[in-house]
Amino acid sequence: MRHTYTLLFVLTASLLFTAMAQDNSNGIDLSKTEDLFSAPMQPNPLTNDPEAIVVRVNNMEIKRGEIIELVNLTMQRIGEQVPPQQLPQLQQQMYTRVKNDLINAKLIESAVKMSDIQVSEADIEAELTAIRGSLPEGKTLEELLAVQENTLTELKSDIRNQLASQTLFEQQVIGVTDANEVDAKTFYDENPTNFQTPEQVTAGHILIAVSEDSSEDPKATLEEIRASIIAGEASFAEAAAAHSSCPSSANGGSLGTFGKGQMVPEFEIAAFTQEVGEVGDIVETQFGYHIIQVSERTEEGTIAFQTAKNQIIEFLTNQSKQQVISSYIETLRDQATIEELSL
Repeated sequence: MRHTYTLLFVLTASLLFTAMAQDNSNGIDLSKTEDLFSAPMQPNPLTNDPEAIVVRVNNMEIKRGEIIELVNLTMQRIGEQVPPQQLPQLQQQMYTRVKNDLINAKLIESAVKMSDIQVSEADIEAELTAIRGSLPEGKTLEELLAVQENTLTELKSDIRNQLASQTLFEQQVIGVTDANEVDAKTFYDENPTNFQTPEQVTAGHILIAVSEDSSEDPKATLEEIRASIIAGEASFAEAAAAHSSCPSSANGGSLGTFGKGQMVPEFEIAAFTQEVGEVGDIVETQFGYHIIQVSERTEEGTIAFQTAKNQIIEFLTNQSKQQVISSYIETLRDQATIEELSL
């Protein structure tokens, strides 16, 4: 069984220093999403023999099964976010992307060995501790490894490889100069749309769904609930937890923060027009009857440079490091013998 921990790392190794500079809550978006659907349709490569050798990299082999395993893992994670009609084409593109990532992984593995990078047991144990701390409550690392058909010894080996690869990349970017405030201001001035914030509200609701099996009038029921909240007999969150048909009832009816275009029209109009703190009038939508309470409203505007400055500096610095890492990997590929044996 291939080690999932290592695979997930090597597939993102060339992006180790990419700035994850997106924050949908404040409107800053310093990265661009690659178009995954621009490649032409090709025969599905995932139906072929998994034992076939697809690529040989300096005499190291990559089998189709290795690629398929990672493609399937990725598709499981993102499949629900992609329209069904686009999944076949995305799968094909993911196959090519994973294949190239695995080629890079082989080259990085060789470079690590040539560099004789050492990783301490203390660093490995610290990483293990972090992994254990990130697991859901009640789950153990041993249980996870058993599901993946891996062992703790294999995981430690994977962590060693990951940390050694990270050190290799850090060595490549030692000479990269950090961006400064002047660089950040130039970026800010040249990319104004990245710093625009839409109007948003933070709100909760109580939903009484319409049921053909119920003899009760859902609107009348909601009127009573609204009256009890206004009278102070229960808080909005308490009433939502007790009566709402929406899964958000588990969070006191909270829907979090949202902008225009994210809710059905009737609900959106009510949420964006009622006063903060008000228990709004009953709103009917295709889902049933709602009352809404807006707790916060953010007007449309532009993020100030001083607010965004540090994030921009971090983004530009990481972008420079990413360019160095990309060039380094391209050099490894240019110096390697890469034989494409089949699709």
